[in-house]
Amino acid sequence: MKINERYEKKQHDLSNKAVYPKFPRIIKIDICNICNYACIFCPQAKQRGSDKKGCIDEKLFYHVVKDAYNAGAREICLSATGEPLVNNNLEKYVQFVHDLGYEYIFFNTNGYLLTEERSKKIIDAGVDSVKFSINAGRKNYSLIHGVDGYDVVIENLKYFNDYRKLAKIKTGKECALSVSYIATAATLDEVDDVKKDVLPYVDDFMVMNANNRGGSASEAEDKLFIGNDKYSYTYPCSQIFNNVYVTAEGYMVTCCQDFENLTVVADLSKESVVDGWNNETFTNFRRKYLNHDLDGTLCVNCLGIKSNAEVIPICSDKAYYPIDENKEKDLNDRIEKLYEQIRKN
Repeated sequence: MKINERYEKKQHDLSNKAVYPKFPRIIKIDICNICNYACIFCPQAKQRGSDKKGCIDEKLFYHVVKDAYNAGAREICLSATGEPLVNNNLEKYVQFVHDLGYEYIFFNTNGYLLTEERSKKIIDAGVDSVKFSINAGRKNYSLIHGVDGYDVVIENLKYFNDYRKLAKIKTGKECALSVSYIATAATLDEVDDVKKDVLPYVDDFMVMNANNRGGSASEAEDKLFIGNDKYSYTYPCSQIFNNVYVTAEGYMVTCCQDFENLTVVADLSKESVVDGWNNETFTNFRRKYLNHDLDGTLCVNCLGIKSNAEVIPICSDKAYYPIDENKEKDLNDRIEKLYEQIRKN
């Protein structure tokens, strides 16, 4: 597909990007691809968890992070499409990559499972930054997240802040703590409420407009997505040149928005992370991207060129997760309830 004006504005100038880029400084590993939440703007909310890998194989994790470190990676994120705290090895993994020499260790969480005990272990292990995802206030928290957990999460956030301050006294290092808020048309009026509750405890509070997750979370788009507003951002996407993404199955994918393994370019149980980064499959994908040849790719939906175009999997035998009909019904029911609130207002 030829580049259009909207895509051109997003992409700006890709002339400095290489088909064979240097191995990145950042690697992001999905240590668990299931979640204890079911957020309305997340594909997790309707996917059948029993068909997923769950937690990454421990030996494969160690192999990949060592391989990436030796190739030059120095920053590591231990989360992607799932909730990392579902993986009981999270604390051990933080300690391992810290001891290995990674200079910046971080992850995102909904915070529900971040108990006092786990907060202590994770901070003591050497984590550098944790971001809580809190996307509604008490009013609509359960409708947005599928779990009535607002007060639990706020208490966990407070304790994490208390312990990171205590740890700083002991070590001289303080873990960064932030909150992200993914806004919908039904929850814009709750931004200030959440900000008031969390600002005394965090370093940063950021608000982003919900998106369709590469077309995989299109149910809420017509009724709840805000569109262009002060929380919408337009920026070039350079992920395929700057980040390594590894799924819980041990696949290298091109994109953080891939919840269905549509962009698998390497199986890291069969080839090294370095070889996967510049193999023929990934190289061809970058070449198509630089030529703005996006038909059939996840990029078409993610960059806003279309909202729900068909995506052709790069590796068809590794793609797709079945939909759970009961979870899908619950998701649509919650979207409808939120939409009714908008209509009444």
